[in-house]
Amino acid sequence: MIHLAANKLPMTARTYIPRLAIAALLAALLSACAGPSGPGDDSMARFMSAPDKFVLFNCEQLATRAASIVTRQKELEALMAKAGPGADGQLASAITYRPEYVELRGDMIELRKTAAAKNCKTIPALDEGRSSDRAVR
Repeated sequence: MIHLAANKLPMTARTYIPRLAIAALLAALLSACAGPSGPGDDSMARFMSAPDKFVLFNCEQLATRAASIVTRQKELEALMAKAGPGADGQLASAITYRPEYVELRGDMIELRKTAAAKNCKTIPALDEGRSSDRAVR
């Protein structure tokens, strides 16, 4: 009986209803990704960065890498702000910029751990990156 009722719908309605349902489900899933950062963002950052990624770096190399990460983080923050606070801007940011930003946050966490393990003197970019993390939250 259900098939008979479905066959009475015009051809366009039969093809658009499943597509509309899939699009609505996809939009709902992506909107969850576009939410504000929080504690889950830190765990995702740790997941996105390989453990002991910088173990072979010396202190000078750690400082150089930290400075480049902070620069790129600031660029991404500007791009995310430019995308706008609306739903479309948040969706664009979540898809385009957020994965790289989260990966860079994970790299900064690993850089801090490695610098502490190697007893490096204070690296200014590591402290600057920490304030950058707070700005996005």
